[in-house]
Formats: sequence, C-alpha cells, structure tokens
Amino acid sequence: MKKRLARERFRELADAELAAVPKAFRDLLVNVAIEVKDAPGLEAEGLETAGTLLGLYDGPTRAQMLSADASGVLPARIYLYQRALEDESEDLAALRRELRLTLRHELAHHFGLDDEELARAWPEGA
Repeated sequence: MKKRLARERFRELADAELAAVPKAFRDLLVNVAIEVKDAPGLEAEGLETAGTLLGLYDGPTRAQMLSADASGVLPARIYLYQRALEDESEDLAALRRELRLTLRHELAHHFGLDDEELARAWPEGA
C-alpha cells in the first residue's frame, strides 16, 4: 500500500480478521495476546527470516499451556508487523487478505502446527 494506515485502523482490521476466525477455533484459544508492531524487534532476534516476517508466534502451544506443568506461563504472543503487511499489499482488500492469512498462520502455531505441517494442511496460508 502506498499510504500507511493509522495504528488504530490497522488494529481494527486485525480485530475484524480475528472475529472472522470460526468460533469453534476462537473458543480454543488459551492465553494469547495479539500485538501490532511496525517491524520485528527482539522477539525475532536470531531468526534468519526476521527481515521478511509478516507475523510471528512467540510462546508455548495450546497443549503446553494446558499441561500440568504450565502454572505461571506468560501469555503467548502473536506479533503482526504492520509495515511489512502494508508493503506486501497493493490496496485495502489485499491488506485484509494478508492479515487474514498471517493471523491464521500464527494461530495454527498456537494449535501446535509447525511450518512444514502447516504447508501440508493449508498451503495457501503457509
């Protein structure tokens, strides 16, 4: 996109895409926070792909959070990188699509899928 959105507007779009995730999956989310940042920071340090990330899941999977050993676990975080998502999108419709794919990709990590499993199960969102 040529024009950057205000953070509040971007967040509204992200919230709308989260609300569009089927309720059966939303109901299974455990202790997940969604954070919007301009670009990857310390959470992506050491990742070879940090410069090309649209989003990132950081934290334990749902199963790990529900295990007996999980007391005191901090929330998992889904980071959405606004500049990268906007740069990837030619218009608002494309941005919504990229947000949808990125958010659902990161949610898949919450449910325990790694990138290879995700590519097999959902090629469009991998």
